[in-house]
Amino acid sequence: QQNQTSRKIVISNLYYGVTEKDLRALFEQVGPISSATLNCKGDGTSRGSGEVVFKNPMHARLAIEKYNGVHLDGRAMKIETTFDPMAAAASMMMPTMVPSPLMMQQQPQQRQQQQQSRNAGGSGGSAARNKRGGNAPAGGPRRNARGSGRRGNNPDAADASVTKDSLDAELDSYMLKGKEEDTAMAE
Repeated sequence: QQNQTSRKIVISNLYYGVTEKDLRALFEQVGPISSATLNCKGDGTSRGSGEVVFKNPMHARLAIEKYNGVHLDGRAMKIETTFDPMAAAASMMMPTMVPSPLMMQQQPQQRQQQQQSRNAGGSGGSAARNKRGGNAPAGGPRRNARGSGRRGNNPDAADASVTKDSLDAELDSYMLKGKEEDTAMAE
């Protein structure tokens, strides 16, 4: 199956004496090209294959129709297109991303897992905080722990206003906001 939007073709079964200049001269007869390269071994000799990138995907299709199976210096060229994700995405021209039915089915499960992990600590998320902050006591200074830089640049300054309850409230607020966004996306 050939990709209808690719600008790049791969040519194999090339005679080993074919050069990049030869590729360029041959395929420019079809249309303007961006590049023509040979695949070479470490010693610089040809591997018998190369790539040509056209400026227009239509010319890549024409090159295949015109030259696939044609003999060049005694060998029949095999020409195929490659997958070009940028061109494929542009050809779909989807203005917005629409959630698939699979995504819609997974969301309730993910929400359940998030709720279970939040409630695992008994007081609204202490298990998650312990993962992020190591074994440091809740509300205490967290030196050399992940996320320690979020309160400022001085790791020795203890922030007395941060308590276990304020962290619980912050985490609950964050999780609630995520649920509201999930609900809005599903609608």
